[in-house]
Amino acid sequence: MQMSEWIQVVFALALAVAAWITGLTSHPLPLRRRWIVTSLATAAITIVTIVRFSAYFLSLDHRPILHDSITVALFLVPYWQTGQFFLRPNLKIQDRLLAFDRWLLPGIAATSGTERTAIGFLLEAAYLFCYPIVPLSLLTLYLAGLRGKVDSFWFVVLMSTYICYAVTPFVPAFPPRSLIGDQTDRSDRSAPAEDTNKGRTFNRWILKRGSIHAISFPSAHVASAFAIALVFFRYAPSLGAIFLVVAVLISLGAVVGRYHFALDVLLGAATAWAVFLASHRYF
Repeated sequence: MQMSEWIQVVFALALAVAAWITGLTSHPLPLRRRWIVTSLATAAITIVTIVRFSAYFLSLDHRPILHDSITVALFLVPYWQTGQFFLRPNLKIQDRLLAFDRWLLPGIAATSGTERTAIGFLLEAAYLFCYPIVPLSLLTLYLAGLRGKVDSFWFVVLMSTYICYAVTPFVPAFPPRSLIGDQTDRSDRSAPAEDTNKGRTFNRWILKRGSIHAISFPSAHVASAFAIALVFFRYAPSLGAIFLVVAVLISLGAVVGRYHFALDVLLGAATAWAVFLASHRYF
């Protein structure tokens, strides 16, 4: 298997084992959740195995494309597994994260998200970009003639992101927007639509239907965005500069939009840097 596949299989399997180990503790996961985590791991391993055998029917040029496509498709499996570990927030941790925000960013910490301004919309659009950034960056890698660097790319991106997911169950907390209260999340339809930041509304719609309704700690979105920027800085500095701007905007959008606490974002960026520096020994 390719290195990226090994990373995904090992992480998925480790989370499945962790789900059953917690079943032996005084605060076990519900049985249904343990089976969901296990089923996701089984699905990931099965898909990787099928792709591994299917690749033999493709040319040598097309095999890496198939492997990379599957890596993108399975990218969020640990995220969904991690979500099953969230039963309730740890109020002490949650309060400390919010207190750090109040100390570092007092003007932002008291709000539930971006305002209806051009800057607010820009930050919401930037945060929205965290969803397609991985496949788009992989496509950029191919178009830039850096296909031979894909192992380095996946090592830094996957490890940076999955380390965040591995830590997340130990820091259970709701996102800050839920603690402050969010106009766009209410069922009150009397509020005029024109008072709402459209980007904010769209982001909240996605999160309402597609998130685990808890933070990832450190922020996996920020970690993956900075990891991508750092890899490109290594091989194509001009592209790295572009992705770095995107990573910074995603980080600002995450904090100002109240999708993450400031500490989530800072540690997400630090995680990407740590993995990137460690990767110099191998790539």
